[in-house]
Parts: sequence; C-alpha cells; structure tokens
Amino acid sequence: MKIKNLVLTAIVFVVLVNTTIVGSQPINLAEEEPTKVLVTGFGPFLDFEVNPSELIAEELDGEIINGAEIIGLPVLVNLSNFTESIEIVYQTIEDYNPDYVFSIGLAAGEDKIRIEKIGYNLKIEKNSSLEKIIPDKRWMYLSPFPVLKIARELRKENVPARISLFGGLSLCNGLLYSLLNHIKVNDLEIKSGFIHIPLHKTEDNPEGMKLETMVNATKTVVQVCLDFYSWF
Repeated sequence: MKIKNLVLTAIVFVVLVNTTIVGSQPINLAEEEPTKVLVTGFGPFLDFEVNPSELIAEELDGEIINGAEIIGLPVLVNLSNFTESIEIVYQTIEDYNPDYVFSIGLAAGEDKIRIEKIGYNLKIEKNSSLEKIIPDKRWMYLSPFPVLKIARELRKENVPARISLFGGLSLCNGLLYSLLNHIKVNDLEIKSGFIHIPLHKTEDNPEGMKLETMVNATKTVVQVCLDFYSWF
C-alpha cells in the first residue's frame, strides 16, 4: 500500500513539475520561415541570344519544392567586369536571405549536366594573363553540395550528368568562387553550388538538351540537396 502511495505521489509530482515548466515558457505561435532557395541563371552573352540558364531561373521562380520557396534570378552577363554581375547576386542574397544558392551557367560544348565542385580564385584576362578574382583571398573553395549524389540521382532519371572539378576561368567560375568566399567571409549559413548545362534543343540546335529536361533536372538538384541537409 505504501509503495502504491509512493508511486502515485511521484506521478503527481512529475506532472506538477512539467506543468509548471511548460506553463512558464512563452508559447511561440509564429510559423517558421519557409526555406528559401535562390536559383540564378545568366542572360544572353557573346553569340548566344538566348541563354537556357536564364530560362530555367525564370521558369522556377515562385515554385515550391519540398516546402522550399524558389526565387529565380536572371543575372546580367558582364564578361569584362565580373563584379557587376556578381553584385546582383550579393544584393539578392541580402534582400531575401536564402538558405541555398543554386547557380546555373551555359557550357555550349557540353552534352551533359555538369555539377561543379571547386571554385578557383582565378580568371583569365583578354591578354591571356591569369589574375586572382579577389586579391589576398584563398586559391579555391569546395562547394558543399553532395555532387556525387546529385550525379547519381540525375542518371537514375536518365539525364546525362557528370561531376566536374574545373568550371573554366570566366564568369561561371567567378560567380561560384565569389559566392563561396562571400558566404565564408560573412559567416552566412548558406549552402551554394554551381551546375553547367548544355545548349537547349531548338530547330537551329537539334542536338541540344530539351529545356524541360533541364528544368526538371534542376528541380532534382534542389530536391537532392534539401533531402541531404535535412539530416543535419
């Protein structure tokens, strides 16, 4: 009988303590901010009057993927002054505070979707000389995106894809490196990476990849990263 009374007393005590603790905590009924994903695509450049990376960014703007809100951003191409193009992305990051930045660029001679892993602090000038994009900063950054998993998932969907360790020395690499450096220097909790895509299929370019395929592939890239980081 005494044991039964002790057990009942202990249960009442625990209930009262928990009620006191819970009751003393302010209840936050505000909903959490939705995950925001910034998808950037470059505009026309050189002889490419239509850039499929820009079309993808525009197509995905306003989409919801796995509960995440997609913000599509066309980026002006300035090959002679990378800073002008990159500043557009910096400003959008400041305005929207995204959790992820997925940048897309055109690799006209490519026949696969290329997932870039490394951003180099190098650019090539018109006189063929190499210079640092950002003086006094480290030589390279690794994208945190799970590139192997992304490539595998795209191949499962019958989309040609490969991992790349060199994204060139022009604006695409410039954006990848600059964003990774910007995130590091400003201690931002943002995951950022870059993919290259082929030309899109048109009457003038029947060997290209269908735009719909590339749009869906970009959705897969976003989905893979959201799923991957949901475990952390």
